[in-house]
Amino acid sequence: MKRFIELKHVGPKAQVRGLIEDLSGRLEDKLRHFPEEAVSLHVVFEENGAHALYRTAVTCHVPGHTVAAHEESRQAGTTIREAFAEIERQLDKLNAVIRQEYLRRRSARTRRARSPAREA
Repeated sequence: MKRFIELKHVGPKAQVRGLIEDLSGRLEDKLRHFPEEAVSLHVVFEENGAHALYRTAVTCHVPGHTVAAHEESRQAGTTIREAFAEIERQLDKLNAVIRQEYLRRRSARTRRARSPAREA
């Protein structure tokens, strides 16, 4: 996976870069079934000192799809974690569509449990 990390106007760069590297490593697990050279991750972390705001934008390109998340908060770690959590959620959804999980039938036990509720 190609990683592009941009840090704009950031004070403690080592801490921020370390957190981003850890979280992007978790994404690699969700993307391991794609060819490694076809996946790229672009992270932009920006600090606005005048307003004490932090912005994180994460974009992940996989074959045929682009997944993106943007977060803004007054705490640096919170914005990074929330942006990566949103990317993970979207990748889980994308993986479910690729595996065609929405086409799978429910088990007989689940159908029986829901049948009386419909008739009532």
